[in-house]
Amino acid sequence: MRNWSLPRKIVALGLVNLSVIALVLLVSARIQFGVGPESLVARAAADHILGIANAFRLELDSTPDKDAVIASYAGRYDAMVFLTNPEGHAMYGPEIDVPADVLRRMQPGPRPGGPPPNDDRPRPPRRRGGPPPGEPFFLVTTANPTLYWAVVRLPVVTPDGSTRPAMLIFRAASIWNSKLFFDWRPWLALAAALLAVSLLCWLPFLRGLTHSIREMDQVTREIALGRFDTRVPESRRDELGDLGQQINTMAARLRNFVSSQKRFLGDAAHELSAPLARIQFALGILERRVEESRRADIDVLRDEIQEMSVLVNELLSFSKAGLDSVAAPLERVDLADLVRRAAARESVTPEIAVEDNLWAMARPGQLLRAVGNLLRNAARYAGEHGPIEVSARGEGKVGVVITVADHGPGLPEDALEQVFEPFWRPESSRNRDTGGVGLGLAIVKSCVESCGGTVSCRNRQPSGLAVTIRLAAAVGAHEKSGARK
Repeated sequence: MRNWSLPRKIVALGLVNLSVIALVLLVSARIQFGVGPESLVARAAADHILGIANAFRLELDSTPDKDAVIASYAGRYDAMVFLTNPEGHAMYGPEIDVPADVLRRMQPGPRPGGPPPNDDRPRPPRRRGGPPPGEPFFLVTTANPTLYWAVVRLPVVTPDGSTRPAMLIFRAASIWNSKLFFDWRPWLALAAALLAVSLLCWLPFLRGLTHSIREMDQVTREIALGRFDTRVPESRRDELGDLGQQINTMAARLRNFVSSQKRFLGDAAHELSAPLARIQFALGILERRVEESRRADIDVLRDEIQEMSVLVNELLSFSKAGLDSVAAPLERVDLADLVRRAAARESVTPEIAVEDNLWAMARPGQLLRAVGNLLRNAARYAGEHGPIEVSARGEGKVGVVITVADHGPGLPEDALEQVFEPFWRPESSRNRDTGGVGLGLAIVKSCVESCGGTVSCRNRQPSGLAVTIRLAAAVGAHEKSGARK
């Protein structure tokens, strides 16, 4: 049950609960009143068997072939059927060796619990031709092998027109499987009624409970993806409602924390831009005044300042990707046109395969920056290994997929989830010597998430890296008429 969903676990627990309650009631009935499952079945089957006996008597009286009637009832009720006199001798049908316990109950006499035989109290007169006094119906279980005997006392009209007492005997090997003893329909109706009452009592509560849990699960997933504006409905007034409020408070604080962090990075990068510009200006003046022998030192200093300038610019872009686009609405974006503009801006010539009339809902500036960064990274780290491929297609009726792929060395499998974190670089392929600062893909992720989408990457076979962007489709996104190359 570990992998079962919560509604399935609740239903299973409810069924187990009902089963345990039924078992406890049966055990209590046997201990307190000596009533077991077989006794309950026998009591429920008494009226059913008496009705069968009345129908049997009418059919037997009206049919000359008595043996055929007995055989038909045996096949109809999946039991052996015998018709004997009170002494156990067959009147019609097959012979039978009646067990002593059954034969004792068949003898005429007072019913169990009645007055003893020597009681002098008057007894009701016996009607002429009627059945002898005794139990009209009884059930006996015999052992070795276990057999169930149902006996009904009834009068039978003989061929000469007289009425004789007879015993209609049903013998079955199981009290549960026989059509004679056990009628499933009342029990099924009772079980259905109990289940319906349980559902009416518990279903609204369970549906509300699981619905609230699903809402909180979805909201926490969105928060984990960095969408801190997602909120849990605060309509409940119980512990789950309190939990939802705490999740909303956590989301708001995380949003403020992340916004403050990005704002701090942006402010720090902005403040560093002016000193860097002055240092570069001063370095240019110094370069004209120093001796030729010291020019190598100036070149080293210029490289360091250039590295700092690149880092500051990337920090500004990363901060802007998370802050400037928050209030901007989503727009319909023509993906084919956007991919061409991103390639032209980055001076990259990829192989483009974008479906015609494919539109996505996004913020154009942010999506352009994301695709541009992916093209720049692919050209920088895998440009010499083969062509860069950009494709876009519809995904179902509600989404679009943009993929930027290369033929480079790819990434270690354990790095595929971390590559979008700020300042993260795999040592084996991308480090400071290649010019990267570890913010390119972090900026891509921020830009894509600001468009309401997701980004992921995977290694290609036999080599290469593919980065996939998923966005919501706009109206007309799937009116396809080919692909633009």
